[in-house]
Amino acid sequence: MASHPRSSSGDIGEATRRTTEQVTRQVSEDTERAARAGADVLQRNTDRVNASWRRGSEAANRMAERSMEQFRNLFGFGGEAGRQTIAQSSSNLQAVVESTSLVADGMQDISGEWLRFAQDQLEQNMEHFDQLLTCRSPHDYVALQTRILRENFDALMQTTRRASERITQTADMAARKVSEASIAPE
Repeated sequence: MASHPRSSSGDIGEATRRTTEQVTRQVSEDTERAARAGADVLQRNTDRVNASWRRGSEAANRMAERSMEQFRNLFGFGGEAGRQTIAQSSSNLQAVVESTSLVADGMQDISGEWLRFAQDQLEQNMEHFDQLLTCRSPHDYVALQTRILRENFDALMQTTRRASERITQTADMAARKVSEASIAPE
């Protein structure tokens, strides 16, 4: 007696479904294990980097302390006068670092200003191009061209003014930081 073809294909379909579920479950479990192992490795590496960073920082501090001690001994900066000289030098260095940071921030602001100008002009020029395409006479075309030129020039001057003001503010703040450090009591 021959088996019924339909039941045979139903059995095959059921076997395929069970196999697919098993494979899916196994892949899911393997993926989960791999993710956990990756997270563990990442955590260990992060801990090692932190420990290395801490040890390196401690070593740098010890070296800086030794270097400062040798510097004091070499140039005779002992006692209170030596501490004041080192404190003033440290203050001056800090002022230079802060001034440099102020200048970098100012330059970033100025770059942003020019980038905004370029983006705005690109958008406006695209709109102007559309307007130029709708001109019906040479007179309209020339009038629109001169208006576009005037608007572009005005936008350039406004952006230049804002950038110049920001440069002046940045230079004033940086100079103030440096002069405050040099005024500090000795």
